[in-house]
Parts: sequence; C-alpha cells; structure tokens
Amino acid sequence: MKKLVHILSISLLTLIGCAEVKTDPVVDSYLSGLLENRNFFKLRAELANAQSKLSEDRLLYYRMHCEQVFGNGLQSNKSADRLLSKYKSRLNDTIVAEILNVKAGNYVHSYLYKEAAEMYGILLTITSDSLTIAAYQNLQALFGTLATVKPQQMHLHKNAELKAYRNRFNHLMTPVRCGDRTDEFIFDSGANLSTVSDSCATKMGWTILESDIEVGTATDIKIRTKLAVADSLYVGDILFENVVFLVTPAEQMTFPSVNYEIHGVIGFPVFRQMGEIRVRKDGTMLIPQEPENRQLGNMFLHGLNPVVQLISGSDTLLLVMDTGAKSSELSRKYYEAHKAEVEQKGKLQTAMRGGGGGVVEVEEYKLPDFPYQIGNSHNLLPEISVNLQDYSFHKSFDGSLGQDVIMQFSEMILNFQHMYVDFE
Repeated sequence: MKKLVHILSISLLTLIGCAEVKTDPVVDSYLSGLLENRNFFKLRAELANAQSKLSEDRLLYYRMHCEQVFGNGLQSNKSADRLLSKYKSRLNDTIVAEILNVKAGNYVHSYLYKEAAEMYGILLTITSDSLTIAAYQNLQALFGTLATVKPQQMHLHKNAELKAYRNRFNHLMTPVRCGDRTDEFIFDSGANLSTVSDSCATKMGWTILESDIEVGTATDIKIRTKLAVADSLYVGDILFENVVFLVTPAEQMTFPSVNYEIHGVIGFPVFRQMGEIRVRKDGTMLIPQEPENRQLGNMFLHGLNPVVQLISGSDTLLLVMDTGAKSSELSRKYYEAHKAEVEQKGKLQTAMRGGGGGVVEVEEYKLPDFPYQIGNSHNLLPEISVNLQDYSFHKSFDGSLGQDVIMQFSEMILNFQHMYVDFE
C-alpha cells in the first residue's frame, strides 16, 4: 500500500511539473512594450524574473530576441526552431514572419549567406506589405548573390596591433593588404558592411559580382551597388578570408570640395569577428587574442549596428556606436522627447552632412555641455548636434557615438564577445 501511495505521489508531482504555465497578460504586455522600444537591457533583466509568469512559447519568443541582440545567434535560432516546431499552431503570420526574420539575421551574423537568402525567400511568400516586400527582395538579392561564398574567417593566433592612425578628418585609417597590393581603409563600426570603390576593388584584383541591390548612406540617399569578395585580406597583420565588400562608384566616395577620396571602409562584419578592439587615442589599435570580460553588458546588436547604453543626467539613452563619425549626435527621437530643453539651450544652425551618396545641407541644433556616462567612465561633451531630420539609421535610437567621445579617453574597449563598451 505504501509503495502504491509513493508511486501515485510521484505521478502527481510529474503531472504538476508538466502542467503548462499560463501567461500573465500584464507581464506579457510589459515585456512586449520593452521589446517594441528596443529596451533590451531592461527586457533581459525583467525576463529573468518573469519565467514563472510566461508560457513556454512566450518565454522562447522573448529569449529568441535577447539571445540574438546579445550575440548568441546559435542559441537564438534554437529558440526560434523550438517555437516553430512545437507552437506553430499558436503563432499568427506576423509572429511567424518575425521569427523567420530573426533567423535570417542570425545567419547573416554567422556569414551563412545562402541560408539567409533562403530565409528571406520564405519571408517573401508570407509578406503582403509592399515596403517590407521591397526590403526583403533587396536582402534576398544581396545574400543570394553571395550564396556560394564561404563564411568569413579570421586567423588570430596572438595579440595583434594595428598600426592605424587618424587622418585630418579624424577617421581611423588602417593598412590593408591583398597579395602585394596595399591601401588604407577607414575603420568604421557604423558601416553595416565593408565598402570599397570600384577602382580600388579592381586594383586589389577582387572579383566583382554583378547584383542589383540598394543601400542607404549617412545622408539617407539610396545608391545602387555591386559586391566583391576578397578571398584573403590582411587588416594590419590579421588575415581574413572571404571578406565581402559593397562596391561603390569612385565618384560617390570622392569629395572634391575638401580634396578627399575614400578608397575603402572596414565595416561591422570584420569588427565583430575580432572579438575585442582597443582603440588608443593616437589611433593605433590592439586586438587581444583573449577578450576581457568586465561584466558590463552595456551593448547590444541591432541588425548590423552595435548599440550602446549611455546615461546622461536622469536619461538612459541608446546610441549607435559609429567610429567612422567625427562627432557624436542626437537623433530626431531625442529632439522630440527633449524639445523644450533643446530649443531653449541649443543654437539652431545650418550644417553640411556627407556620406556615400554625397553632401547635403541640413538644419540642426548645437546643444552645449552634454554630460554622459558609459560603462565605468564619465565625461562632458562641450557640444553635441541634435538632428531635426529623422534618419533611418537612427530609427528607435537616441543618436550615435563618434570620435569626439573616443578622443576624450586614452583608450576605448569595444568588446563583441562579452557585449560591452568601456573607456580608460
């Protein structure tokens, strides 16, 4: 009898343990709002405390997003696959598309271009919005062109120092080499993909792939571009294989008014694979073989953009890290949230804004004395621009961090393995 009672007790406990947790709609709505507003730092913290109030499908949904933005694409795809295999009957078309879009992004981060193209192809079959269709078609064309390209690889066997320097525009310039051909490219975390002029790509001997894709620029001008792949490329003394470049007409990377020509840009996909980059004030860079974990966790990825948490007064802001920008700036989103203060303290002026599509004239405010804290460090910018235009690359964020912040410290640490930015 005792044995029977014991077996029944175990069975009851098993049934209780397997009972599905019902989602608390208040908690779910709160987490959904954090996700919609890209508040991933808070979402990550709140999710850890909300597991007992979410059904597995909702838990997997939020985990999938957090795992992606904090750099764990493999686990993010596992969460996505479990959602689709076990709970697809609960998912509407919008959520399914969202999951597939996350998977596509994870493939891109892993340099798996064929898989990304296939995922965007599936998305085109279940999408009806014309603007979204156009975006997916562009992405499918981009990664479909690269379907036979092997994943990018880095060969780093010891700490490496890049003999980079700052040019007269404060751009970080780093030497690159392909065979016996050399050049200097801008080191730019704000560039979603590496970019090269058509004349430089020809000089380097790279094969140019014909494609019909469109990319945006810092001025929100859309330009048509081709693609090239460097089978091997030395960035400083670090060897990379299968590096993808957007190919842009040389005239669109030339600025005659200031006698300046950009030959190429090393962008985010190369940055990220380095793991950790230490940028010194003189422009030289150290790439340690073993990245350091400072337990800061103040950076996440939005597509192919690193986004950093910045504290300014009572505000917690999210800014895109852009080492290719001379100056930091605040977005239209920030302006709308602080309109009275900006118009009272700032000075309205006209400025010239340059990018891959040329130079345009814009109006912006100059806001004085901007305090900030990033990681363990804090300082004050004498002034910062506030955009009145709503640029697509600032969408959902409060602005971007440029070289003026980096130059206030002896060294910046940009760490993609442990997802943080810090200064010394």
